[in-house]
Amino acid sequence: MNPGPDATAQHSRLQSAHLPERRTERCNLEWGKQPLEFRILGPVGLWLNGAELPLKGSKQRTILAALLLAREKVLSDAQLGEVLWGKNPPATYQAQIYTYASRLRRHLQGSMALIRQGPGYFMRIGTARFDYHEFETLSRSGREALRAGRFDQASELLRGALDLWRGPTLTDVTDLLAETERPGIEEVRMKTLESRIDAELALGRHHELISELVGLVNANPLRERTRAQLMIALYQGDRQAEAFATFQEGSRLLSDELGVDPGPTLKSAYQAILTNDVRPAFPVQRSSVATTSRPAVLAADTPDFTGREAELDVATDRLRHRSSLVTVTGMPGVGKTVFALHVTDQLRAEFPDGQLFADLRGSGGTPLSPGEALGTLLGGLGVSGSSLPASLEQRAHLYRSLLTDRRMIVVLDDAATDRQVRPLLTGAPHVRTIITTRRMLTTLGGQYTLNLSPLGSAEALSLFTAIVGPERVGAETSAASRIVGLCHGLPLAVRIAGARAAAKLHWPLARLAARLADPDRLLDELRLGDLDVQERLRDGCQSLDPLSRTALLRLSLLDVPSFPHSTTSSLLGLPDASGEQITEHLLDMHLLELAGIEPDGRQAYRFHPLARLVAKEIALAEGLSAALSLT
Repeated sequence: MNPGPDATAQHSRLQSAHLPERRTERCNLEWGKQPLEFRILGPVGLWLNGAELPLKGSKQRTILAALLLAREKVLSDAQLGEVLWGKNPPATYQAQIYTYASRLRRHLQGSMALIRQGPGYFMRIGTARFDYHEFETLSRSGREALRAGRFDQASELLRGALDLWRGPTLTDVTDLLAETERPGIEEVRMKTLESRIDAELALGRHHELISELVGLVNANPLRERTRAQLMIALYQGDRQAEAFATFQEGSRLLSDELGVDPGPTLKSAYQAILTNDVRPAFPVQRSSVATTSRPAVLAADTPDFTGREAELDVATDRLRHRSSLVTVTGMPGVGKTVFALHVTDQLRAEFPDGQLFADLRGSGGTPLSPGEALGTLLGGLGVSGSSLPASLEQRAHLYRSLLTDRRMIVVLDDAATDRQVRPLLTGAPHVRTIITTRRMLTTLGGQYTLNLSPLGSAEALSLFTAIVGPERVGAETSAASRIVGLCHGLPLAVRIAGARAAAKLHWPLARLAARLADPDRLLDELRLGDLDVQERLRDGCQSLDPLSRTALLRLSLLDVPSFPHSTTSSLLGLPDASGEQITEHLLDMHLLELAGIEPDGRQAYRFHPLARLVAKEIALAEGLSAALSLT
């Protein structure tokens, strides 16, 4: 006789109790069907199938959030201890971190893992959902659609990104982590919100936006872009007097609170209203064919651009007379994109049919494919999604056809490889292309390569002065020079230091110089909003192949100002030729610099000081050693 259903269920439960392997296998199948959700855009937590999984206390959630934000990079016990307890963790902090990690590890299955590496941890989430990653993906796609003039699509994507927010981000973590990470994440959210408003202003939805913008301006009275958007919405809603009053109120607040005049964004909105010349932020697509006669989808030129006169002369001369393609290379943070935009601005009059821009995302984990890049460029020319060809070959043919008789400049920013770029080159006689890349692109025909070095001390001080103001720098010249010296000529570092000084009017410059002079906090000080020297340089290190990465990290631990390629060979136990190849590759990736010639005639190499600091920090976190006895 067959057992009844209750007996069958009981038998199954008894078997499960004695066969943990089968229970684990079944659990993996369930997780595979319904992967975990990691959430930080609001209360931090783990969710499965609509139900929150138990995480005990703020410190458990802090560990989870910190590891998620590290994006599979190792966080040392010391770093985790600091976000949990501050500068003075308890004597048992490592044991407590181990306990938190063990509890968290129980929830991870399949391709997810919490891994101990050296004196630290990193987390791999596999195919699990992470709300901040989804937000970034939707936001990036929305901003690309906005740049291409696909406003309906941009609005939908950007709204989708913002809908992932469930309250203040990083709720229920320690104040130490929230104070460190929340401002940057909230700034990214505000920029996404402003981009969504740009798209909807372009769609003529000004009446619906006014009340929202009034609330945003009241909450952020010194945020000039939001105030400028409110002015445009009021003007488009036939409320011109209120638009002017909004500008006057902003001018007064900036003067009273910060002692500054309105910036270019607010002034441009005021001038546009004054001259009845209010236009969308991006060219509007009115049909499915390419109708944009003068595309202008570049970001604005940086108003405080300084220096680089020799490089500017070379680049503009080449593009005017001798070369259709200029490739701009240099280390992370050296200002390649800013330079390319400034060159384009200098040549605007000679190429009157417009400018195109595509962010190829070569330094990130997922570079744009050539087909996606062509979609962005064609969108800038007015080809709507419904008319966009499906294949790479068809897109390339259409792109070349549309540019045949135009005088234009195309900026291909952050290129990954020659293969990615090659289909984007038109061969059109009057089109000029500027490529920026961290890598050397060696097989593109007809290119002129321009390598940007860090700024000299005078140029770096000029940039700092342009940001901070000549009166303040003149009153503390010595401190300003110290700040610039501690930035080692890296424009991104100088720009961040200048912005920090400009934001802290009550600080003497000597105070900022003293903070930067502490090597243990230098990299933390060179971070502001979404500008982060450490992140840029760390991304450069992480993009290397394993052998080159190991060589770079071990080289950073050597207490020598420069070294020949044979040092690399010795560190890795490789033949001399292999060591030279790896060292030259690091040079091509702009993670090492040339340092002249050794006394025995060999080429010498060295680190940029900030690049070495970042590589050394990674090496120590991973427990590496130079493992070399120099002779």
